[in-house]
Amino acid sequence: MSEFVGKRVLVVGLGASGLAAARALLALDAKVRVTESSDGADVRARADALRSEGAEVETGGHELELIGADLAVLSPGIPPSSAVVRALEREGVKTISEVELAYRLSQCDFLAVTGTNGKTTTTSLLAAMLREAGIPSVAAGNIGLPVVDAVGSVPDNGAIALEVSSFQLAAIEQFAPRVAIVLNIAEDHTDWHGTAAAYAAAKARIVENQGPQDVFLPNADDPLAMRIAEHTRARVVPFSSRTVPDGGLGVANGHVVWRGTDILPVDDIPLVGGPGVEDAVAAAGAALEYGVEPKAVARAISTFRPLAHRLQIVAQGGGVTYIDDSKATNPHATLAAVDGLTDVVLIAGGRSKGMDLSELERTVPPVRAAVAMGEAIEDVVRIFEPLVPVERALDMGDAVRRAHRLASSRGSVLLSPGCASLDMYESYAARGDAFASAVRELIKEKQIDGQP
Repeated sequence: MSEFVGKRVLVVGLGASGLAAARALLALDAKVRVTESSDGADVRARADALRSEGAEVETGGHELELIGADLAVLSPGIPPSSAVVRALEREGVKTISEVELAYRLSQCDFLAVTGTNGKTTTTSLLAAMLREAGIPSVAAGNIGLPVVDAVGSVPDNGAIALEVSSFQLAAIEQFAPRVAIVLNIAEDHTDWHGTAAAYAAAKARIVENQGPQDVFLPNADDPLAMRIAEHTRARVVPFSSRTVPDGGLGVANGHVVWRGTDILPVDDIPLVGGPGVEDAVAAAGAALEYGVEPKAVARAISTFRPLAHRLQIVAQGGGVTYIDDSKATNPHATLAAVDGLTDVVLIAGGRSKGMDLSELERTVPPVRAAVAMGEAIEDVVRIFEPLVPVERALDMGDAVRRAHRLASSRGSVLLSPGCASLDMYESYAARGDAFASAVRELIKEKQIDGQP
């Protein structure tokens, strides 16, 4: 850890990750300065705590003339176009992500998961498989727990199941996961990266430092993921939820199959639709290639419970299944969500983040009707109007009522917006909670025999 002793390190951002990074660097006798653009109550409390521990902290803006650092650690979400990053570049200051910092501080293995959609479920499943096998492990990174904090809780003989975003991968240097997964790559976060190509290039960096002793699992059904496989020194083990790729694992005869062995029946995967199977296969492949016994993998999958707002069944009533997939903040996620469903009434719309939403037309079928809401309401209407019945909704309660009227018995009402939530809600979780609340109110009002 001597590389940080006495170094002047600027931590950009004072969220949970920035706080963890600053404290770790202070413990290594680095000279830490933290800069944060906001100035809310939570930020001020963190700033006061860090000042008492020896850090210099500024909030409410960045003093770009006072950078004076040997190294900068960027918190997730600090875009390369930001004034502070541009100032660091002008000063010739090296920038790294918190993932890179954590990697340099740790001796344990990293099993990293990236992709446009499905990262959190796959990472959670992978951590469960490691724990089932008795391997000390936590799920960390973009999933919530700062990676630096995870490093302090996992011994050298353990492993971190790491959800890693394109933001974090864009600023790595040495980071080399023992096992890496790329689930899928579709247009997203172009407002941050600038172009879809830059976004894909950031995802591809997950294999940049891997060697022959490492494993890379690309999605055999995703051309961009497979393209990354052409540029890695790691051993490539493709996965699929539809077939069993050569040299990889996948699905055949109703079972997840690895190296000619049936791991578990697909029906034992407690996740909705095709995306659930894909996430389970990817996590299983990573765990199996890392050395986890097949029986431990099967037990972990069969006892797993779906995460909130990710194809989560919130109620079933009157023959209709109500599914919360509020985490679907891009069209690719919505396309994945309808895979395996039938007779779907889709609730879509929100803040488009500059994305082209026209890909949503490919949800028809199984989408048989749509309800549009949020800032992108007219875009959603224009996409679906030539294809299926579509209605405009004022709010979530209105959307659920309209979807209920359009739904058929034995069908689904699916909240999978294909857009961000920030036009109407503080987060995708708040949007999903509003959906679940509206569904419960509808079932109560209509006296439907509903099961949550």
